[in-house]
Amino acid sequence: MKKMLIFAVLAVLLFSACTVNNARPEMDPDAKEFTGTPTKVGILPIKSMDANSRNINKILTVRDFDYVFAVHPKYDLLDMDFVKNEYKYFGYTDVEDLEPEELKEIADDIGANVLVAGSISNTSMGTFAMALKFFSARTNEIRNANFSVTNDKYQRWASLDKNLVTELDNFISTEVEKIYNIGTNYYAAGNFAEAEQQLKLAIGLDPENKEAHYFLGATKYKSKDLPAAEKHLKDALALDPNHLLSLRMLNDIYESQGNIPKRLEVMERIAEINNDEELWLATGNLYAENMNTAKAEASLRKALSLKPDYIHAVTRLAFLLYDNHKFGDAIEYLERAYDEYPENDIISKRLATAYQRSGRMEDAIARYEGLIKSNPSDARAYLNVVSLYRQQAAEAANTELADELNTKAISTMNALKAVDANNPMSYLNLASIYLAQGKNAEAETNASLSIQKDPSLYLPYIILATVNQTKGTNDYNRFVDLEKRGEKAVGKEANRLKAEREAAKASANANFRKAQEQLNAARLRTNDAEALSDISTRISRLTTLIGQTGAY
Repeated sequence: MKKMLIFAVLAVLLFSACTVNNARPEMDPDAKEFTGTPTKVGILPIKSMDANSRNINKILTVRDFDYVFAVHPKYDLLDMDFVKNEYKYFGYTDVEDLEPEELKEIADDIGANVLVAGSISNTSMGTFAMALKFFSARTNEIRNANFSVTNDKYQRWASLDKNLVTELDNFISTEVEKIYNIGTNYYAAGNFAEAEQQLKLAIGLDPENKEAHYFLGATKYKSKDLPAAEKHLKDALALDPNHLLSLRMLNDIYESQGNIPKRLEVMERIAEINNDEELWLATGNLYAENMNTAKAEASLRKALSLKPDYIHAVTRLAFLLYDNHKFGDAIEYLERAYDEYPENDIISKRLATAYQRSGRMEDAIARYEGLIKSNPSDARAYLNVVSLYRQQAAEAANTELADELNTKAISTMNALKAVDANNPMSYLNLASIYLAQGKNAEAETNASLSIQKDPSLYLPYIILATVNQTKGTNDYNRFVDLEKRGEKAVGKEANRLKAEREAAKASANANFRKAQEQLNAARLRTNDAEALSDISTRISRLTTLIGQTGAY
C-alpha cells in the first residue's frame, strides 16, 4: 500500500511537470532579435547521484530545459530523447568519465555544436547541486559550471536561466573570441579563404562582433571583392558608427573606385571623430576640386575651428573665397596668409586685388607702408605698395594725380635699391613706370639692369622689345615722311632726302629685328599662356614690319 502511494505521488509529480504552465519562462520583449547562426546544444543524460535527485532530473529533462532554452533564440536545443538514444548507441556508461575525443565523437554524430554533460545531487532538503561541463565541438574547449536548483519550479527556471544559460553564454563568448583570433591570424598570414571561413563562423555566433565584421570586410578587400568588402564594413559601422578602421578602409575603397560623394561622406565622418584638422583640409580641397564651394568652405572652417592658426587651411580658405569673388571675406585670411608667407607673390597680389575690389585700396597701401616702416628690409612690402601705387596711377582721373603716384612708386623702388641693390624687381618696376611715362631711355636702362640681376625674367625683354619697337616705328614714320618729301625734290635735295630715307628705313628695320629677338628671348622664359599669346601676336606684327622696311 505504501509502495503504491509513492508511485501515485511520483505520477502526479511527473504529470504536473509535463503540464504547460502559464508562468513558464518568456522571451524578453526588449531583447534584440538574434540574426546569427543558432548554436546547437545537445544535453547528454544527466547523471543522478542519489535517489532524491532523480525526480528533479526527470523534470529537467522532460520540461525545464526545453522551457528555458525556448526563450533564447541564439540556442537550438536538440531533442532530448534523440540525444539520449544516440548516446546509448555509443555504449558509454558514465557521462562524467567522457574524454574530449569521446565528446567530440558524440557531438559530431548528433550534429551538436556544444555538448552538456554532468550530474545532479541532493544537498539539502529541496536543494540540488548541478555539476556540468560544456564541450565545444568547434574548438574542443571544455568549461565547468556548478550551481543549485530547488524544488520550486519558478526558482529552478530562474536558476537555470541565470546559471546554465549565462555560463553557456560566457562559454560561447570565449569560443567566439578564439575563433575570431584564429580568423585574424589567418588574415595576417595572407590565408584569406581560411580567414573568411573562421570570421563568418564568429559572426554567426555573435552577429554584434564589430571587429569580426571589419576583418571579414578587410579579407574581402584583400581578395579584391570590393562590393562584399563594402557590405561587411558597413555591417561593422551599423554596430559602431565611429569604427575608424572600417571608415578608413571604406575611404580606400571609394578612392580606388573614384566614388567621390561616398568618399567625402566617409572623410567627413573620420575628421569629425578624430577632430582632425588636416583631414578637414583634405576634405575641403576635394570638395573644391568637385565644384562644391559651400561644402569646401564649411570643411575649411571646421579645420580652423580645431586649429585657428593652421596656416595651410587659412591660405586655402583665402584662395577659395577669393576665387569665388568673396573679396571682403577673403581679406582677413589673405592678410594672415601674407603675414606667414610675405615672399609669396600670388598671395600679395590677391590681397591687393581683394582690397581694391572691396574698395579698400588705401587700407592696402597703409598696410604695406606700415610694414616698410617696421621692417625696412621687407622687399615684398616695397614691391606690393608700388604695385598699388601703379594701379592707382593707371586709374587716376587726371595726369597730375597719376604723376604724383608714379613719383611715389619711383621713390619707393629707389628706396628698395638702397636696401637691396640686387633685387631685380625694383629695376623691373622702374622700367615699367618709365615706359608708361614715355621715358624710353630710363626704361631701357632699368630693364637691362633687371636682366643683369636675373636673366630668367621675361618681362624685362618685353619692355626692351617695346622700346625698340617704338624706336622702329618712329624711324619708319620718318621714312614715310622723307619718302613723301622726296617725291617733290630734285637735284641735290632729292639725293640728300633719298640718303636720309634709306637710313631711316634701315634703322627701323634694325630696331624691329632687335625687338623681335627680344620677344623671342621673352618667349623662352615664360609658360604663361596669356603672355605667350601676346608675344606671338607681336612677333607676327614685327615680321610684317621687317618685311616692309627692308626684308629678311
